[in-house]
This record gives sequence, C-alpha cells and structure tokens, in this order.
Amino acid sequence: MIHAILIDDELISLNGLSQKIKTHCPTINILNMFNKPADAIEAIGHLKPDVVFLDIEMPKMNGFNFLERCKPVTFEVIFVTAYDAYAIDALRVSALDFLLKPVDPAELIVAVQRLEQKLSEKNFYQGMLEQQLQIHHQYRQSAGQFNKIALPVSTGLEFVNQEDILRIEGENMYSTFYLRNGNKIMISRTLKDVERMVGQWQFVRVHKSSIINLNHVSKYIKGEGGRVVLTDGAEIEVSRRNKSEFLNRINR
Repeated sequence: MIHAILIDDELISLNGLSQKIKTHCPTINILNMFNKPADAIEAIGHLKPDVVFLDIEMPKMNGFNFLERCKPVTFEVIFVTAYDAYAIDALRVSALDFLLKPVDPAELIVAVQRLEQKLSEKNFYQGMLEQQLQIHHQYRQSAGQFNKIALPVSTGLEFVNQEDILRIEGENMYSTFYLRNGNKIMISRTLKDVERMVGQWQFVRVHKSSIINLNHVSKYIKGEGGRVVLTDGAEIEVSRRNKSEFLNRINR
C-alpha cells in the first residue's frame, strides 16, 4: 500500500478527493486528512507518508510555504488546485504531478500510476544502495576500500571514481554530483543517503546542502563558518554547525 495524507483548507474538496481516491485508487491508503497545513506539519514526522496530495492556495500558509517548512521533503507531492497558473511553480519544486479541481478521476488514476512507478524505482534503488553499502563495508574489512561509487540513475547505475568527485549538492530528494571533468550527475537521493554512501572516505559534509571531497580543497577562508575553495574554483559555504568537523577532518 502507498500511504498518503491529504491537505486542503476546503473540507468539501478534501472529502471529495478522499472519496475519489477510495473509489478509483485502491493502492492508496489515506493516513489522515488536514484542513490546516500547520496541523499537518506537526503530524507528518510520525505519519511518514509516501505522498502528500497538497492544495496550493490556502490561507496563512500556502502549499509552497508548507513544503519549505517540511524540509527536507521526504515524500512525493501531488498538487491539487483550482489555479493552473501555479503549474510552473509546482514543477520548480519537483512535484510528481499537478491536478486541477474538480479532480478528474482519469487524471487522478494516471497520477497515481506515475506515483506507483516512481516509488517502485525508489524502492529498487534504495535496495541497491543498501546492498552497495554492505558490499563496501565487507570490502573495506578485507581489502581496503573501493575507488568507485555506484550512482543510481534513471537508466541503471553509473560508476564514478571517487577521486573524480569534487562536491555533492543536495536539494530536497535530489543530489547532484559535480565531477572533475565538468560533468554533473543528478540522482534521486537525499544528501543524507549520499552521506552514507561516501562519508566513510575522504568526503565531509560542510553545510546542510553540501558535501565536499577533502582531496580537492585548495583553500579555507575564515569566517563565522567560513568558506572552502575547491580545485575547480568553486566556493562552498561552511556552516557554523559543521565547521569543527571540517577542520578536524582536514587537519588529519
């Protein structure tokens, strides 16, 4: 089952969408419904939904503000709104789909099918990630450590030499690897997942959205947290929270 919560300030819309989901989408289990997004923020941590059906135009806190308050966003988002002018903004926050009110059952079914496909791929690659972590651990115990990292991309796995990775930037459910040759590889993984993949080696998290390769640090600029200059010239902010760990690791 796919676990969902519904958020809409209009009870009529909330109940209508709930009924359509129950009628046309049997794989969706509705955990709870909220007509106040603030209440959903308090509950979402323990509910841990796979998907949130989210209205955009709501008083006090709209859908985009809600997602900002939920960072990091660990669930898929399907926007449900009466205003199609929001479509571009929805795409910018990587929403899985965008449904206009009144929700057409056929469009709802298509959106849920896309959701099922996305979660299936996510579960597959999560399994690959866990397997990779286990293999890496076993290999390090017996023969040192791998010099390559397997990145789950849409077509399969892409193997990258860890020495070729300059830094990794995270945003919501996605992380982008910046390579020495100028290429970038985006994967559907949070930076926390990536940290588990690479943190045992020469990588360190210097900011909530940045991991760097210590072997590519060319300069550290003092400051409240400071900044790191990498060998490609990129300047990365170091947060106050991560400053001590970074300095300890670089001194080693």
